[in-house]
Amino acid sequence: MPSRTPSEGDGSSVGAQGWSSRWRDDDVDDDVAAPAPTQGRRPRITHLVLVDGLPADHWVEDGSDGGWQSRHRRRGGPALSTEHDDRERELRWLDCLVGGREALLALDDRPLVTGPLDLGDVPPDVRMRAEAISLECDRLAVEVFGLDELVAALRRLLAAALTADPGMLQRSNRDDTATGALVWAAGQANGLIGPEGHLLARELWPRLGIPPSAAGRGAALVQRLAPGSDQLVAPPGAPRLRATGVPGALLGTTRALLVTRRDEVLGTGLR
Repeated sequence: MPSRTPSEGDGSSVGAQGWSSRWRDDDVDDDVAAPAPTQGRRPRITHLVLVDGLPADHWVEDGSDGGWQSRHRRRGGPALSTEHDDRERELRWLDCLVGGREALLALDDRPLVTGPLDLGDVPPDVRMRAEAISLECDRLAVEVFGLDELVAALRRLLAAALTADPGMLQRSNRDDTATGALVWAAGQANGLIGPEGHLLARELWPRLGIPPSAAGRGAALVQRLAPGSDQLVAPPGAPRLRATGVPGALLGTTRALLVTRRDEVLGTGLR
């Protein structure tokens, strides 16, 4: 099945212009009163994607009911949070994506440069497997996504994963699902998988030739790299990105969006 190539102007672009427009609030008619909320917080919706009856992807987001979106400041309903609260929440989300405030402040949008796989002090037996997995990730980055820069992102993600969890490859001999987990995590971190990405979740696994169960391994990997990130909700209108806490796993186009939004949020004095 051919990959989905985002086209200009159809709302599916993963480039800076397409995503940056999604950060902007929709126009609001202030003459229309929003219905009062029935609870003390925004509803949260969990989306679950199944492939052949098995979970392949999931995400949690705020409900889209305009009455709950305090950023619009509609008349007629009580404010659930201040603008300052919303911006602090957004800043915490940005922190989580890149691994903390220091990393966020140092973030730039230069394209990644592919260098050798840095495995540090990984034992020889694990090193051989890691190198083989990395070679397969290199191939998939180019053949499935058509992105040479993704090669660098996957190498850095693998190195970070083995640093955070040295036993990652020793608990399972399934190198194919380890490969799938890395590709899934990098794809999710950069918005490459989903309606606005290169591939839908259900299209990914046949293209990779890897069982959909690798998504579960990828989700576990993300949690080890960015503990608690699944509890954070993306700001309204933001691209749906999975947090890895690894800036080097983010493509230049992804970081360009985060840098722009960082500067806008920090420009309000939240430091």
